Amino acid sequence: MDKNVEKQLIVRTFEPDMAVLKQVAKQMNGMQDVALNLFGQAGEVLIVITARAHAPAAATELTERIAERFEMALGDAAYGRGKGSVAYFAAGELMQAEALVAASDPKTGGLLGEEFSHTKRGANVFDFGDSSYQDSRVAAKIKAMAAKNCDATYPPQVAAARAAAAAKCSKAEFGVSVTGLGKAGRDVYMAVAYGGQVYVRRFAQTPDAGKRCALAALDTIRRLLQGADTPAMRVFKANSDFDWDAPEAPRKKGRPAAGGAGNKNSGMLAPIIVLVVLLIALGVAVWYFFTHFTLAPEPSVPAGGSSISQSIAADSGSLPASTSQSAGGTSQASAPAGQSMSLGEDGAYHPFG
Repeated sequence: MDKNVEKQLIVRTFEPDMAVLKQVAKQMNGMQDVALNLFGQAGEVLIVITARAHAPAAATELTERIAERFEMALGDAAYGRGKGSVAYFAAGELMQAEALVAASDPKTGGLLGEEFSHTKRGANVFDFGDSSYQDSRVAAKIKAMAAKNCDATYPPQVAAARAAAAAKCSKAEFGVSVTGLGKAGRDVYMAVAYGGQVYVRRFAQTPDAGKRCALAALDTIRRLLQGADTPAMRVFKANSDFDWDAPEAPRKKGRPAAGGAGNKNSGMLAPIIVLVVLLIALGVAVWYFFTHFTLAPEPSVPAGGSSISQSIAADSGSLPASTSQSAGGTSQASAPAGQSMSLGEDGAYHPFG
């Protein structure tokens, strides 16, 4: 029977380890009925897997198996499958986290807007400047705040300060800024602000530098929301006076602890834990009460309708008789401790009957 059923699957990656990718591709090329093709642009690399088999299920299973091999080898660089772009998958993470992205200026906004315009998800997570650089009042605040928190002659700080100001002034979880683009002889710096930190990267001045900056910013956002590492970025505290050339301090893997969108769910965890602890404490208290204490029965009232209270002696000595109010409203004497009294025909109590 001819293997006339063909299935194709695309594994999408951004800036993968090319040595690892080529090694896996070399291993897969030895398989029968499998063809591999690689396509790359501005850091994005697509791995196109084509498999032939007798039946659709067999062809699909073969492409899935090969795709998993690439994804396991490439790790976080493999961001999705199919036709979705970096912007598509980054927007999906932003929507799930209920987070927004703001650009610091029209040039940066144009770069991000170009990528987000290819997916319907873009309008849900990016304002296309409406609440940031296109609003004159917000734009003035971004410019003033950035100027206050950076050295205007130091491009890495300028990019970082603008990204942080864009996030704060636009009330977005992420701020993005690109500086130096199109200026001959100067490096390009791209910054992403998130959770009190700024992730900065330097690019060479190349014809596709703008697109590389936009895709790298979106991939950084995706990685941060997934709790993945960002090895290509240098991390600094927002609005800090940092030195780009200084050795970078060790950093923890995953999303930052404060200020980010990923914190919305974690912020609800503390009150839930407190509530659980209180419920457990209440349950223990109820159990202790019912296992260590009993409720005494109420005293019975004599048939005649009158009540008699007796004083209990604190020691072996006798105490004077006490009185209690009867049902008829008259005061009656009670017996001293240790003695009995009986009610006579004259209505008075007599000791010893």
